[in-house]
Amino acid sequence: MPERKLAKPSSPPRRTVPVKHIRTKVSKKNIRSVRSPMRRRPEKQREDEKENTQQDIRQYFPVRGKRKTASELKKIEREEILDGVREEREEGMTVFSCAEKGRGVKATRPFKRGEFICEYSGDLLSAKEGKERERVYDQKPEEYGSYMYFFQFQGTSYCLDCTHDNGRLGRLLNHSKKNPNVQTCAIAVDGRPCLIFKALKDMEPGEEMCYDYGDRTRRHIEIFPWLAQ
Repeated sequence: MPERKLAKPSSPPRRTVPVKHIRTKVSKKNIRSVRSPMRRRPEKQREDEKENTQQDIRQYFPVRGKRKTASELKKIEREEILDGVREEREEGMTVFSCAEKGRGVKATRPFKRGEFICEYSGDLLSAKEGKERERVYDQKPEEYGSYMYFFQFQGTSYCLDCTHDNGRLGRLLNHSKKNPNVQTCAIAVDGRPCLIFKALKDMEPGEEMCYDYGDRTRRHIEIFPWLAQ
């Protein structure tokens, strides 16, 4: 007879019992007690950390400065001119000998258009006083030359007499009717009318500084033919 093997007893089936979700009420007070305590950093420490972070960022990404408005730039330019007149600045200029005109002034550095050059410094007179002096100078034009500048400022006529050498370079700028690179401008400095020179266009080192004297008097042109040039 064939041998019969006894079957292994099977384990009883496992029963799964559904677990019900248990809802418990937790008060806010209990939640706070469960959380780990967090200490707030002092205000000074947080500001220092923020500043350090911004400095690190600026090392790799330079921050562009705020652009100045046209009125701000105009104000800065005026302040520089006023300081230049008060301090008697005459930078970037040198005197040289000129065969026809005696002496002249050349630039020793580049000048940008509109840049302040120097002041036309002399005796400030009324227009009437200037005419009286001019009649005296006209008697000996070869001796006195042409250094009278008549101009109007805020509705009043003035004359700047730079005939006598005061050591300032402004009086040595020569005349050019056809190709001037300098222009005059009347401004008030501490309540006093002044004449200044500004670059009419960009200038390079070595260029002679010239402006139009505006003198079209026939007699003066006969004495000084270069006035017509």
